[in-house]
Amino acid sequence: MIWIIPLIFLILGTVSLILLLIRKIPQLRVINVDSIAKERTRKIKEQLILQKFQRIGGERFKGVGTLAVNVAKGASKTGRRAVQRLYSLEQYYQKLKRSASEGQHAYDAETIHKLTDGAEALLQKEEVIPAEKIYIDIISHNPKSVDAYEGLGNLYLSQGQFEQARETLQFTLRLSPMDASVLVSLAELEMKLDQPKVALTHLRKAIQKRPKNPKYLDLYIEISLKAGSLKDAQDGIKRLKEVNPENQKIQDFEARFLEQKALYATKSHVSTDDASQTE
Repeated sequence: MIWIIPLIFLILGTVSLILLLIRKIPQLRVINVDSIAKERTRKIKEQLILQKFQRIGGERFKGVGTLAVNVAKGASKTGRRAVQRLYSLEQYYQKLKRSASEGQHAYDAETIHKLTDGAEALLQKEEVIPAEKIYIDIISHNPKSVDAYEGLGNLYLSQGQFEQARETLQFTLRLSPMDASVLVSLAELEMKLDQPKVALTHLRKAIQKRPKNPKYLDLYIEISLKAGSLKDAQDGIKRLKEVNPENQKIQDFEARFLEQKALYATKSHVSTDDASQTE
């Protein structure tokens, strides 16, 4: 039972380090740089990192106190692993805080490509935390990396963290206006929130940028039908026929379009009759 005392001291020491880090990181944002575009970009990057640290701190470190109380009940191995994990996370975010300023030690395009491919491979294996670390690491070295921000936004989207996904993807769009891929991701986000009309505004812009992309056209038609926009649905079907006439979904899309059109006509007729009766 002698090992309990060192373990408790180790846990308390780790908590102290975490609290110290949370107090000191906000100093990165004390300088007023809102009027400088490059510094403002870095500021948003630092806020994302800080928010993520605070979120992990809230979710993953809140059990430390309980662990210290229950450690004498036989959870020694679990306790040691938890402490090691907390320490690793704390060291990782310390490294991010010490990252060099923009333009120094930045990753080149090839490195970013390899890292993002690696993150995507991890996500396919449902290794979310390691993939997230890769994206944030890229951002810490390349604060204007559209690929890293987009990947991070899509990661949050896949995990149902919709607010973080929206903030990250919208910032990505500010870095790369009219980026069709990011617009489609935002549309998918709005669909998950059951907002087809908002999603449609993003898809219109994406189609404007990539008018011959079959995947985007497919989503454009689907969202147009769900939003009740017959004009957009008809436009999408026409485009899809030109780009990919063999697409097996075309027949289904046309049937759904005609059904909605007939329903709309019926409602319009009923409304006209009701109006005539009240005159």
